[in-house]
Amino acid sequence: MKFENLLNYLDMGVCVEQMQREALVDLVVLFIEIDGVINDTELAFTKKWLKSLTWTSNMSTDTYLHEVSIKCKHAIEHNQVNNFILQRTQNIHDKPLQLEAIKLAEGVSLADGVLSPIEEQAIEFLKVCFDK
Repeated sequence: MKFENLLNYLDMGVCVEQMQREALVDLVVLFIEIDGVINDTELAFTKKWLKSLTWTSNMSTDTYLHEVSIKCKHAIEHNQVNNFILQRTQNIHDKPLQLEAIKLAEGVSLADGVLSPIEEQAIEFLKVCFDK
């Protein structure tokens, strides 16, 4: 299934590396927002980290961050967190990026010193998605 997705992206001319970066950013933003506690430090770190990535999209990083934030809030409010995670993990094909996604999700979730049940469940689901 993942290989078929990859071929479809290549057929459409989509940059696979950019697609993976966007999925990684999506997951980081989700884990920032999932517990309902968003602090300025998390956002500043995320913006700085995002600026350090090689970004080849026509959309600016600030615009992308805003757009994905809206999508994450919608997923959280409508109990679609697992679906959101599943869709994004299907776009991360490289094992090192999968490990980085897990590390970032854990780091962001523990940034406030508390791992909420929803964060814990989402991290476990993320790990399961990458094990497939």
